[in-house]
Amino acid sequence: MLTLPRFFAATVGVLALLAGLVLTVAARTAGRAVVQIAERARDDRAARVAKAVEADLGVGERAISDFEQALGAGVIDSPATSAGAAGHPPAPSSEAMLRYLTAELIAVHGLTDLTLTSGVFERYDEEGAMVLGPTGRRQICVYRDPTGAIRSRTIADAPAGAAVDPTQHDTFRAAAHRDRKGEALWSDIAFSELDAGLPEGQRRKTMTVQKAIFDRGGRLFVGVLRAGIVSGTLDRMGLERIPGDPHRLFIADTAGRLITRLAPDDEYRVVDLSGTPDPDGDLRVQPRTLPASMAAALAFARTGHTGGTRFTDAGEPYLATLLPIAAGRTQDWLVGIVVPESFYVGALTTARDHLLALLAVIVLAIAAVGLLGARTVGRGVATLVRSTEAMRRFQFEAGPVQSPFGEVRDALQSVERAKTALRAMVKYVPVSLVRRLYESGHEPVLSAELTPVSVMFTDIADFTTHAESLPPARLAAALGSYLAAATAAVEATGGMVDKYIGDALMVLWNVPSPVAAHPAAACRAALACAEATAALGTSPAWRGAGLPPWRTRFGLHTDRVLVGNFGAPDRLSYTAMGDGVNLAARLEGLNKVYGTTILVSQALRDAAGDDFAFREIDRVAVKGKSHASAIFELLGMKGEPAVLAKQPLLDGYARALQATRGRHFQAALTLLARPECQGDPPSQVLATRCRAWLAAPPPSDWDGTWVATSK
Repeated sequence: MLTLPRFFAATVGVLALLAGLVLTVAARTAGRAVVQIAERARDDRAARVAKAVEADLGVGERAISDFEQALGAGVIDSPATSAGAAGHPPAPSSEAMLRYLTAELIAVHGLTDLTLTSGVFERYDEEGAMVLGPTGRRQICVYRDPTGAIRSRTIADAPAGAAVDPTQHDTFRAAAHRDRKGEALWSDIAFSELDAGLPEGQRRKTMTVQKAIFDRGGRLFVGVLRAGIVSGTLDRMGLERIPGDPHRLFIADTAGRLITRLAPDDEYRVVDLSGTPDPDGDLRVQPRTLPASMAAALAFARTGHTGGTRFTDAGEPYLATLLPIAAGRTQDWLVGIVVPESFYVGALTTARDHLLALLAVIVLAIAAVGLLGARTVGRGVATLVRSTEAMRRFQFEAGPVQSPFGEVRDALQSVERAKTALRAMVKYVPVSLVRRLYESGHEPVLSAELTPVSVMFTDIADFTTHAESLPPARLAAALGSYLAAATAAVEATGGMVDKYIGDALMVLWNVPSPVAAHPAAACRAALACAEATAALGTSPAWRGAGLPPWRTRFGLHTDRVLVGNFGAPDRLSYTAMGDGVNLAARLEGLNKVYGTTILVSQALRDAAGDDFAFREIDRVAVKGKSHASAIFELLGMKGEPAVLAKQPLLDGYARALQATRGRHFQAALTLLARPECQGDPPSQVLATRCRAWLAAPPPSDWDGTWVATSK
């Protein structure tokens, strides 16, 4: 029979045999540590480079944003606002426009030019291209020449088809296209057109961003503003070397072509994807000397993969990292780092040696101390065995907690606490509540008291349809994933899942432990739960299982309700009861009527605070109650872009709702027919009711309340 003394004696001998194996494991562990540490270091350094490039490129978008703000504030007059009578071209650009562009070029470091190209907008053709009037085509360009001097040039009233027609340039036509309205379009790196008369070696390498500018809420076409930039980071990349630092940094594209130089005498050439000179290709670096390690890194870029990799050059291992850079602004650029693996090995080799020395000390310590303590530990273990055997027989009487070793005493005390939990387990459900009561040290009894709580009911829309279309095993797994995500979102705000009702949840806040500002916590939980459900529906695992997205409906209310232990003396349920709980359940069901996702009561809306955006949906008398109350849709957090975008809809719906309460049904229908209300389910419901009230007016004492006839 194996005993603790025998085990410790055998362990000493086995550890000696394992020393060689530990050495191998330590070497492998060191290798993995090298990869992990090196990858983190390279990722951090690549991220800093990417941030620097993005900061350089951002000046172009900043210049366009400044122009739009100045235009909106009336600081400058657009060409569109100075147009003549109908059929006549706009008046020439004002000196104020030229002065503004000049000032912006001076103020924003890194800009090479600002060019505003405009014309008289007439329409878009069938393919979305902008059609301009035959005259009035013009261009204002303010630029820095290679010496840094600020210069300008203008083209005024170029007729259609003229050799100098600026509106025929590709950058103008691409940005002015109907499908690109409101978008900033970036071009790849190229030789500056401003330096066309200079040798290629002296020409600047620039990128341009261009955007079609509209005034007066998008109704008047101002022109296409193009901003050219020079990235100082691109010029420095690959040339700056820190003494003693073997890292080689570079920027390339996914075709494995260099965008930054490796040496000062490397030249830029216009090449195709294979690197062959091609006048229709892209501007890329043609290195005079390409080290084999760099060639391997560029070959990795051509595979389309990013992240870390390892390869060998002349017998020496190298580590490389490729990360995407400036997404949306560049043509699939990557920032790369190549470094010899030996740069990271030295410190880890020392750590491995220290580990082996420590192992030797531990073996000796086990031999000296282990056998001495084995007998005493064995007695404590025997006590633990007797206690656990008693628990297996459902004998939960308290036992002694005695041992000279603190760890053994802690283990015995843990067993005794487990007995307390098991004594409560036969009375309490759910287990999480039993755990809390067990930690408090109090036995549960039948009791209840009026407590202010926030209540939430949830339900999966069309769950019956989903359930009928899925095999039982897949349905159980999907429902388990959904409930886990929903429960995590709830518990993160301090909520307690009172019970699962099939696919539905009943959640309480402020019990059994107090939760500060629990109405606001309930709102945050509903938004987080909806977001978690949406994320689950788009996850690879969910899609891979062939599951359709699920949508959850929520009902929230805050009230004073009965909370406590209900049931029989030997089988208790900790829950909440009362009209407040029923109202939360009814609100969840009303989502089906209005096509909404989250409905809250007037009480919760008033108590939630000012951080949330609500919309009043209706005044409803829910089934089972004669008293009517206002109900509100929780839209999200105030200030969120999605909420701000709905403001016209919210204003129109509010006016329509007020009109119906004043019995102005036709006026309400007119408001609900506006474009911003189209596709909005509550607006459609209200419009249907208005048409019904026009056909059969409600009684004279009607106050705008809708009476729900179902749950």
